[in-house]
Amino acid sequence: MKRLFTVLAVLILSISFVFAGGSSEAAPAAAAPEMDGSTQGTNTFVEGGTELSLWTFQELHVAFWTQMADEWNAQYPDRAINLTVSSAESGALHNRLLIACQAGVGTPDIADIEIGRYGSFLRDGYLLPINDAVEPYQDDVIMSRITMYGDGTGNWYGIDFHLGESVAYYNMDIMNAAGVDPADIVTWDDYLEAGKIVLEKTGVPMCVVETNDLFLPQLMLLEKGGQYVDENGNPNIDTPEHAEVINFIREMIEAGVCIICPGGGLHEEEWYGFMNGGGVASVCMPLWYMGRFTDYMPDLNGKIGIYEIPVWNEGDVRAVLQGGTGTSVLKFTQHEQLAKDFLAFAKLSEFGNRYEWEVLGFDPIRTSLWTDPTITENPDNKYLQYFLDNPFDILNKNGVDLTAPDIRGGYSAAYSVLCSTTYVNAFEMSIDTPAEELLANEQATIIYY
Repeated sequence: MKRLFTVLAVLILSISFVFAGGSSEAAPAAAAPEMDGSTQGTNTFVEGGTELSLWTFQELHVAFWTQMADEWNAQYPDRAINLTVSSAESGALHNRLLIACQAGVGTPDIADIEIGRYGSFLRDGYLLPINDAVEPYQDDVIMSRITMYGDGTGNWYGIDFHLGESVAYYNMDIMNAAGVDPADIVTWDDYLEAGKIVLEKTGVPMCVVETNDLFLPQLMLLEKGGQYVDENGNPNIDTPEHAEVINFIREMIEAGVCIICPGGGLHEEEWYGFMNGGGVASVCMPLWYMGRFTDYMPDLNGKIGIYEIPVWNEGDVRAVLQGGTGTSVLKFTQHEQLAKDFLAFAKLSEFGNRYEWEVLGFDPIRTSLWTDPTITENPDNKYLQYFLDNPFDILNKNGVDLTAPDIRGGYSAAYSVLCSTTYVNAFEMSIDTPAEELLANEQATIIYY
């Protein structure tokens, strides 16, 4: 009965959402693109090519995938593909994908899965291991961005679009007006004290903290060696390290150095306008966030410096990976090896990594590009033009000793609670509740089984 209900749900959702050419032979027919405003794209058609389908929640990824399919066909004409890429809003896409996986009906061959949702698909066995397709590229890429989408037993299931190394973005007009050099900021204590000076001299707060996402507290927690899950993948947000992070951010809020992010998060229009107008002096986010500056904060062109993130203790490694999209092959595909090989080519080849940097502004996981002057010194690159500092300087300085989040098992369940109640309570609604008590209460609300 449960399976029948799930199958019916898939069929109903198929009327509402647009996804062409699912991998299951029993997949329902696709609806017209206009019905939900989703975007579809295809590569240049090849007679006799194998039909593959891919779902993404990011419209900008559509062109990437179709371009990669064209290049794949040029390099491997004997294994040509005709790829149909469909996009929809993130929540709707992930919900439909999960329901389709549960039913075993109507899934695509390949899917982009947001990092906060990934654990659910991995835990329930809907993804195929891709070790054999990745191994030819293994010596050329940062494997942390692949192994993090693993099961802890040596199997890898996803590949990211970028490295996602976190940095500190500073509005240098504000920092210069305050007489503060970001290069002198090494520790979080330095950051707090510098923020007090900035606030005193300019009236501008140093940073914001989100209430609907987790970038700042997760960054600080990872630097302490903490995770949101334990060694077995169970949700574990009630830890001393997490309480220490919350208490430090509360100290910054109390000092006026940190404020609640306008709109609640760093991907909201209200925030973009606030930052663009010089409302805050800095923000710590991954390098892929460069594209948010160029696209949504045009008035800061030529004003933003890129520096290493602060750490808890001088000498600590200043390299943390955050955010991400794990692209995976669904176990229901009829073309397993072809889908896996195409995925690895698109995400790990030099051609794919060049596109990801030059067009999408993603810091490449292929390390040879970090020292390639055609990449790092390209005067026509819009990201190098916009920022005062070269992001590759930080990548080369920090190297490959990187800390990544553990997203196995209960990460998705923890993520949901953290972004819906934990941080809004910690920093806004229940700011006087002791961090240890608050985290114990929040841990008790996580549903995971």
